Amino acid sequence: MTEEKKPTLKDCTLCGLCKSNCPVFRATKQETKGARARAILIKEDMLNEIILQCTLCASCKIECPEEIDLPEEIRKARQKLIESGKETQANKIMIDNIRKYGNPFGKQVAGKIPKELYCC
Repeated sequence: MTEEKKPTLKDCTLCGLCKSNCPVFRATKQETKGARARAILIKEDMLNEIILQCTLCASCKIECPEEIDLPEEIRKARQKLIESGKETQANKIMIDNIRKYGNPFGKQVAGKIPKELYCC
């Protein structure tokens, strides 16, 4: 019995179905910020801040006819970005807040909304 090969970005045909429910694409209506754009950037090893704009909701994975785990590829790409020093200030603040307060928003005061809201 042979083990099935897990599909990778090499198997991506760039069909664009991944962007159909991508919340970043739906909000911006910009192809360059959607799931397919992130797949292209990662395939070409051209990592930049667009990788950080993903919400990791996994709708791209659900829609993918090749069953590629793009959110996992994005996590790996984010790690490469951080290791290469291309981390955003907002990301640094979120990580610091998580370490100090256990959440990305910082110190919480009952009944008050944080001044700056960061999305994970």
